[in-house]
Amino acid sequence: MYHKIEQHLVFNTKRNRDIVTPCCGKSNKDLKFVSYKEYPEIYGYCHSCGNTKFPPSIYKDDFGNEFYWNVINKKFESVLQLYDKTVLQNIKSIAKGIANSIAIKKYIDFQVVIDSLSCLPENNLLIHLRSKYGNTKVDNIKKLYYIGNTNDGGTIFWNINEDQKAQKSKICYYRKNGKRTTKFKVPYKNKDGYYGCLFGEHLLFNNELPIVLVESEKTALVCAIHFPNFNWLSYGGINGMTNDKMKVLSGENILIVPDLSENAITIATKKAKELRELNISAKIWDMRNGLNDNELKESGFYNCDLEDFIDLI
Repeated sequence: MYHKIEQHLVFNTKRNRDIVTPCCGKSNKDLKFVSYKEYPEIYGYCHSCGNTKFPPSIYKDDFGNEFYWNVINKKFESVLQLYDKTVLQNIKSIAKGIANSIAIKKYIDFQVVIDSLSCLPENNLLIHLRSKYGNTKVDNIKKLYYIGNTNDGGTIFWNINEDQKAQKSKICYYRKNGKRTTKFKVPYKNKDGYYGCLFGEHLLFNNELPIVLVESEKTALVCAIHFPNFNWLSYGGINGMTNDKMKVLSGENILIVPDLSENAITIATKKAKELRELNISAKIWDMRNGLNDNELKESGFYNCDLEDFIDLI
């Protein structure tokens, strides 16, 4: 004989932004879905669509064992099976897969990437690097990172993920001395379904090299030429280390080398602590040598990066 148990549902005070809402299938980054305490995160209320997903009713037999009614199998099954850690892990894996499919809706035809490598004229950045390091090293780095050209002389930095799929691109323009101008383009937009990843992420496939993250794509290229025994990735801007980009590094030990400013170091240091939740162990290399922003400006090193120091060698 089964007796229904009265359940007291209490909402969690802390919401999980990394799940996919079970009702409308959207990312919970806006924290609009709240789950119930002591229940799998597939149950709760969604402030976005207004739907509630209740956990199944629980029944107890005459011996005190608890069961729930499995609507798919149409039979009572043990509550232990419902809340088994393996089952919960499967739920999280499924949710993660859904989240990935939602976040990255489109990929760029890889033939477009290949064609950009042979497009002429060659961009000023590659020409400048050839004058410093020679054709062999630059040819290798061009192929390694898939550095493309535009018809108007732009440098294309392709965002290619660990699965070797092109997700996005950034087009920058450089002067003949290798210095970047303020002009840039982002032809593939988030609103159209194209989302970025770490520049150089494709190098993580079967990677056995230590991983170093720098802010600038150009710095990653120059460092890869000088120090090929490391895997150099770029997060593409002071606020570029988003969880979406960084989650691919889960389980890794990484070194982050921010630009030289109090703001850049502060942001990177804060992010390194947050990355622990993604199972990423990150260390910061602060190259300021104790100098504050004013002192860095006086010495001419404010907002410089690792490449600027390499240029002094």
